Amino acid sequence: MDVQIRRAKLDEASRLTALALVSKAVWGYDEAFMEKCREELTITVGYIRSCEVFVAILDEQIAGFYGLTVEESNGVLDYLYVSPKWLKQGIGRKLWEHLRHTAQSLNVKTISIDAEPHAENFYRAMGAERVGLTPSGSIPGRFLPLLQLTV
Repeated sequence: MDVQIRRAKLDEASRLTALALVSKAVWGYDEAFMEKCREELTITVGYIRSCEVFVAILDEQIAGFYGLTVEESNGVLDYLYVSPKWLKQGIGRKLWEHLRHTAQSLNVKTISIDAEPHAENFYRAMGAERVGLTPSGSIPGRFLPLLQLTV
């Protein structure tokens, strides 16, 4: 499988938003839940311009992406999504490896992750550790695993 990873283009914001929504929905969330998450999962041109956003390209299509916010030596993994069409084919792992290299090149020491509960095992398998819980940005009263990766 020939996966290429490149920086996201500004005109891909709406496609990345759609991918994030369909990818999150794969966990069986209902329409009302997904609507509450829409704002938080919306990728803007400004976000692409100001953060580290990279896409995985497979068969000339965006198969996944990640978004990393960097402030000095700390990073926040805002997004890491793979299209349901290409789940369990190593694309998430390739994006993760690229993320680590990007973080290292920017002298990031730690990356925090407000993890989707269904994805926590993936992040832990990739070396992140659970350090607590954090409130959901979309669903009042819901808490997410807070993970941290030492780069």
